Amino acid sequence: MTMNRARIAKEVVLWVITLFLALVCLRSGWLKVTANIFWVRDFHRWGYPDWFRIVVGITELSSFALLLAPRFAAYGASLFAVVMLGAIVTHATHHEASRLPFNCLLLGLSLIIIFARRPTFPGSGHRIDPEP
Repeated sequence: MTMNRARIAKEVVLWVITLFLALVCLRSGWLKVTANIFWVRDFHRWGYPDWFRIVVGITELSSFALLLAPRFAAYGASLFAVVMLGAIVTHATHHEASRLPFNCLLLGLSLIIIFARRPTFPGSGHRIDPEP
């Protein structure tokens, strides 16, 4: 009975983290692809072309969709982790230290999802997820 509660608690925590990341991806991706003036200004200031803002936005929207399916959540979190690594480098190189803590938090939460929802590959000899 205690093991079942622990499994349920783990799953609830994973879903809370996942839904938070998914909402961040949805909002951020949507604002980028719809040319929100703040994102257009920032990408221009950082020296990135408009097409790159759209690619980042589409990647974030793809992450949103993948995160909502547990089977594909690790892939969505991986995409978002790459975006966060890029954001961290961009903010660090443009002296925007105040933006780094949130990006680092999002990267850390993405890594939790990547680890917790990592796929089992055929022939690996072990099952990562103990549930049937």
